[in-house]
Amino acid sequence: MKNILSTKFALSTLLALLTGLTPQVSADIGSLNPLNIFRRTKKFEKVAPTPEEQSVSIALYQEGKADLQSGKNARAARIFRKITKDFPHTDVAPNAYSRLGEIYRDTRKWEKSFKTFQEIIDRYPDYEGFEETVSRQFEIAEALMKGARGRFLRIFPGFKNYNKAQEFMEQVYTNAPYGKTAPQALMNLARIAQKQDDEDAAIDALDRLVNNHAESILAPDAYLKLAGIYASLVKGVMYDQGSTLEAINYYEDFLILYPESHLVGEAEKALIQMREINAQSKLRTADFYFTYRKNQRAAINFYNETITVAPDSEAAKIAKAKIDAINRGERPKGSQRKPFGQ
Repeated sequence: MKNILSTKFALSTLLALLTGLTPQVSADIGSLNPLNIFRRTKKFEKVAPTPEEQSVSIALYQEGKADLQSGKNARAARIFRKITKDFPHTDVAPNAYSRLGEIYRDTRKWEKSFKTFQEIIDRYPDYEGFEETVSRQFEIAEALMKGARGRFLRIFPGFKNYNKAQEFMEQVYTNAPYGKTAPQALMNLARIAQKQDDEDAAIDALDRLVNNHAESILAPDAYLKLAGIYASLVKGVMYDQGSTLEAINYYEDFLILYPESHLVGEAEKALIQMREINAQSKLRTADFYFTYRKNQRAAINFYNETITVAPDSEAAKIAKAKIDAINRGERPKGSQRKPFGQ
């Protein structure tokens, strides 16, 4: 403990040398973590605008709106940028950002538009149009997800960018994790991940959806998608059955939570298939212990597990027959030596 405290003090002293503060103040700022001082955080100081700044910014904003109505979008954009740069603390500044974001969006400058709306989120968390701003960001992210492209060199269509769509959709969720767009943002993250064959990212997004937004109308579909992803990872009865068990759990959860869903039949059918695979795995393991390890007790245990995990499966019928044969002192059929895994 003494060594830890000494190390922390040394770090705070180092921060003091870097920042010109006393070791105690430096430690408070860095929370005893030297990386904190280099972390990029957006903090915008609130400054009360003068009456003159308010008056000038309002006049500029009205001028920009008039230019928009007249179709002079480039001129309007310049005016709105001036407001955001020179008068960021005035009442019309968030609206200027919003108008500017719309101009970028309408000209398919997706990234500029998204980041402009993000300035509103970061700078003006109390902005009355906060939720609408997040919705606009969601629309941009979804457009990119569906293949929307901008213009390269203002002439040629740009390239599809699912990575950017994923980045934006994650930011949308971060901005409003319990907002109205949150469940759909997570579902879209899962879809983007699946397009990129990233099962881990898809599972992460769907897991957040079912755990944080269980009341959402998307939750049932998320459970089925989770089960389906895990089912797709099952390589066969002789491989690790972790994915099989995960799929079974999600199918069972779905059937318990949403018994009235029109997808119940689909889930029941898939669940039977997963249980059959799990049962076949238990059966093969039992055969292995009986044939290759000469361990009758272990074999019987696994034959019983085969019956337990899927009582009505074909594997269960075979397991019952083999247990009966062993109890009669006979060699179970199909238990002769052969290469393991065949």
